[in-house]
Amino acid sequence: MLLRVCSLALCLLVLAHPVAAEGKARAKPVVFSGHVVRVIDGDTLVLDGDRRVRLLDINTPEMNYDRGTPEPFAQQATDALRRMVFGQYVTVETGRKAKDSYGRWLGHVYLRTPSGGSAWVNGTLVRDGYAHIYSFADNALYTNELGAYEAMARAHARGLWQLPEWQVRKAARCCAREDIGQFRLVEGTIQSAAHVKRASGGRTYLNFGENWKTDFTIMVADSDLKWFKKAGITDIIGHYKGKTVRVHGILQPVNGVQVRVTHPAQIEIVN
Repeated sequence: MLLRVCSLALCLLVLAHPVAAEGKARAKPVVFSGHVVRVIDGDTLVLDGDRRVRLLDINTPEMNYDRGTPEPFAQQATDALRRMVFGQYVTVETGRKAKDSYGRWLGHVYLRTPSGGSAWVNGTLVRDGYAHIYSFADNALYTNELGAYEAMARAHARGLWQLPEWQVRKAARCCAREDIGQFRLVEGTIQSAAHVKRASGGRTYLNFGENWKTDFTIMVADSDLKWFKKAGITDIIGHYKGKTVRVHGILQPVNGVQVRVTHPAQIEIVN
């Protein structure tokens, strides 16, 4: 059962601890607590003892402190996280990979509520449109739960989902030059698919058009197929071919436009 704890600053999502999709397969997480002494941006905070924490499975627009003006909605996301956690005592649960190359802890953050419940900070930011899902195959924890909150935020045009750059692109017309290199959502029907063997490792291509050299394509490397199998998808071509899907990822100028998918959470089946 979901409950809400609201204040003038923010309405928090209070829920039971989410259950990791990989359950028994995942490594035992590191769990620690502390007071939030600084909020750097919408997805990064600092606990006492100079412990920096990067919120796992999500991303917010960049503040660009060293490169000029913030991205659209970056300041709003930063302010939302600051209102939620600054000065508060929180608990952090890491993923399989506890730290990134910058030495930041990677985790899900929980805020104790006055009623004794637990507010899931990552989930609240996604539900309210301040963040979108951004997971890595080897460190994804609660992508299914976050996917439901993202769909809710998108359906109600909350937060960043009001902005033009966050509207869903159509694969048949994808994509504008300014979209290349950016994280985008693209929707279309997978018309053909093929597996190609390579010395460096096989790849599966899910094509949205008649000409894979110029159209939009999803690429899944063989090294990432294990994550699909863990999700019960043993035949990736059979599972997706002919389906209308919405893919989340960074657009790359490969042939036409390509998105590398590393985890099934990046592909939503629309119908």
